[in-house]
Amino acid sequence: MTQHLPWWRRRFYVHPIQRKYFFLSLIPLIVCSILMVLLLFMPIRLAVRGLVFPPADAANLAELYPLAVRVWPAVLLSILASGILSVFVTHKLAGPLFRIEQILRGVSEGNLPLAVRIRRDDDLQEFAQLLNGAFGKITAALTEIHKLQARAVHELTALPGKIRGGLGDTGEILRDLEGISRYQREVERILAKFRLPTTNGDEEREN
Repeated sequence: MTQHLPWWRRRFYVHPIQRKYFFLSLIPLIVCSILMVLLLFMPIRLAVRGLVFPPADAANLAELYPLAVRVWPAVLLSILASGILSVFVTHKLAGPLFRIEQILRGVSEGNLPLAVRIRRDDDLQEFAQLLNGAFGKITAALTEIHKLQARAVHELTALPGKIRGGLGDTGEILRDLEGISRYQREVERILAKFRLPTTNGDEEREN
């Protein structure tokens, strides 16, 4: 089932992974800001107040105080810009990731997609193409198996009537059974393209 999101979620916040990278982009800047306070701004502040440092060193550090004050708006703006940029950048990844998760949930319910479509300017284009190839192969195999099964069931259903009504001799009935067996072999040939996991029971019978 397709999950409908508000417009602002579709445009900006599509997947929880964006929250992770939002904080990852901000943490280094916040840590750098704290280090600047401890290693740069606080000594200058103490120097301006005439504490800790000798008068000569305090005068030199005091000259840097106006520069330190002007640095903070740039730091705050960089933190804000980094957070906003991370939202827009991760949206190119989160959008297709959200779409692929929807498709895989549908597959788990038995709904195979005709195609995995994501926007041309989004990331994960190659991943979507790989999924298209995989789902295309699975869909083609299941479609062919369904056709073969339908033919086998049709012929198998007709056999009891032929036998009871005496409409076919032994040779014709054997040919019908051989045809049904041929359909089964075709199904096995199609399944052989896939490496299906074997159960313990299958392994015991093979041994």
